[in-house]
Amino acid sequence: MQRMKTVLRRESRLLFLGLSLASIVSGCVLAGLGAAGGGGASSEAVLLFGVGMHIEPMGAQVSSIALEAGARQSAVDPRRPDYREPQYFAQHVRNLLLLADVLERHGGRMTIQSQSPFTVVAAETANPILADLEARGHEISLHFHEDAHLGSACEELPVPVWSAVMDEEMGFIRDAGVRGPLRYWSGGNLFPGVLEAAGAVGLRVNSDWKSPKTQATPKELLGVHPWRPAGGTDGVNVALFATHDPAGEIVFLPNGAVDSDEWAHKQEIIASGGEAAWLEVLKKGLLDSLAHATPGRVNAYHLTLHPDEFAHDPAGSYALIERFLAEVVDPLVASGKVKWATHSQVADAYLAWEAAHPGVDPRSGEGGT
Repeated sequence: MQRMKTVLRRESRLLFLGLSLASIVSGCVLAGLGAAGGGGASSEAVLLFGVGMHIEPMGAQVSSIALEAGARQSAVDPRRPDYREPQYFAQHVRNLLLLADVLERHGGRMTIQSQSPFTVVAAETANPILADLEARGHEISLHFHEDAHLGSACEELPVPVWSAVMDEEMGFIRDAGVRGPLRYWSGGNLFPGVLEAAGAVGLRVNSDWKSPKTQATPKELLGVHPWRPAGGTDGVNVALFATHDPAGEIVFLPNGAVDSDEWAHKQEIIASGGEAAWLEVLKKGLLDSLAHATPGRVNAYHLTLHPDEFAHDPAGSYALIERFLAEVVDPLVASGKVKWATHSQVADAYLAWEAAHPGVDPRSGEGGT
């Protein structure tokens, strides 16, 4: 419980540090992103493109912080793999490095969203995977499967408990050697207080909203323009989350102009057509998002991968991704229509646009240039 008691004391220090570092990084990033991120006018719409990496909580145990607060243990499927298995952990480390090599060959960096037990195993075995990828320019951030860390019926727990366990998970990332600011998280989508909980520990950027129950994303939460949600959602009523609040603490990055029905049926698409069929869905999302991009606005699209996806192609690990980047992304980057960005770089671009357009709803028809 001590960690929970320190969360609020740490908030002001984390916020100051996060904003100070963000302001330094933002200046450098926006110089490279150009009109796509700032307030300058441009006759051409530019789409910021990135890759997110979800590291799932394979073998997770409910936090003792949550259990002391009355959380209930989640059911554990004994058939699921566990990052405490050395071979399984090593395989995913290898996959992360292979994918990083592929992306870097094409000028890209990914936003790696990690959680325990992967982070704990990395720390306990002194494996520098996250620190090394951070040093190569990839963003390290938090993926938060709430039931894995907070137990079943976790939405009934109060905000401070959520904050304490999120803070604990961030501590595990630090233990694994990550030194830069942790600004972004994904997860906790059905907890109405998740924005408040994340904000209390210095997290300021969120995306990848879908219902873990249905795998669907409401159309109100799709698009290419980031915004600041006015409040959280239980997954049924998304009105507050879909409403922009200029004073909101969190910047939300929608997935893009994607087909929510297709994205909700990912596993069926892969089962019938293989990973190549799913990559076609991701390609369509990119091209449709580019078609919806607005000049002078922050336009963004990202695809999300997992360490075991696209890694077992007979043509070679990540051969499908390599071809997708070479045939689809590289020409768009060369033409200036698409620019690579991590999730926090997209948020920095939005912050710069927002500063140049005070009071303008980023998804309205005003102030686009």
